[in-house]
Amino acid sequence: MEILESSIAGIKSRFRGTRNPNDFWRYLTFSAPNLVLLNFSIEEKGWEFGLALYSMPVGKNRCRVLTRSYRNFFGWKLKMTPRWMIHLGQSKILEEDLPQVLGQQEYIERTQKSLKELYLPLKTSDTILLEYRKWLDRFGSSLPYYQGYATSKTGEKCSKIEKEDVSMARYYHHTQFCSSCSRAHKTAIRFKQIFVGVAIALAALAIITEDFAIKLLMVSVSLSSVGLAVVAEKLKIRFERSYSRY
Repeated sequence: MEILESSIAGIKSRFRGTRNPNDFWRYLTFSAPNLVLLNFSIEEKGWEFGLALYSMPVGKNRCRVLTRSYRNFFGWKLKMTPRWMIHLGQSKILEEDLPQVLGQQEYIERTQKSLKELYLPLKTSDTILLEYRKWLDRFGSSLPYYQGYATSKTGEKCSKIEKEDVSMARYYHHTQFCSSCSRAHKTAIRFKQIFVGVAIALAALAIITEDFAIKLLMVSVSLSSVGLAVVAEKLKIRFERSYSRY
């Protein structure tokens, strides 16, 4: 990881893997106050890839993240993958990182110590993050609140970070706003209802049917419909929350 430039306008940096000495550089740019751009290219193949993350603060310890990615190369797997399936993977990554971030911030506020006192940065993975925190030390005074490396500005008093109910967090934060995920969620509900209805109807017909072969066929199809209804229910849940109740 290398810092190429750091100024009031933001931070320009790059990173690459160490196992392959010819690995290509990925460029990460922070444009103040809340835009992050990731891009890289593989010149011999003419490939270009980019990702933009735009964070909109909606209150202390809360923000909404908008993302946009682009590339000029598409494998057949990517072309065949539904957008909602990609979004499920991205949501999982965000939700796995969020509890750790909230826990760290809560600990900092509770101990009232700086990151410099609490944090043990690793050169192999934290160089860019450390530079961002130091950037806040230099230029964060105009912000309503910030957490730098050695300094901070708390703004209004916030004794405890409220952890919201996550039972439908994924649905309320993403699914209901995304056309692809919302459509897939409604489709999963519809198919679940259809499969349950088919299972009940065939089970009822199997009871009144005298022919053993037909009865066996109806029972088999009914059980298959129950299984498909369970699959549809599990898919529906994935659009609503990041876990299943047992």
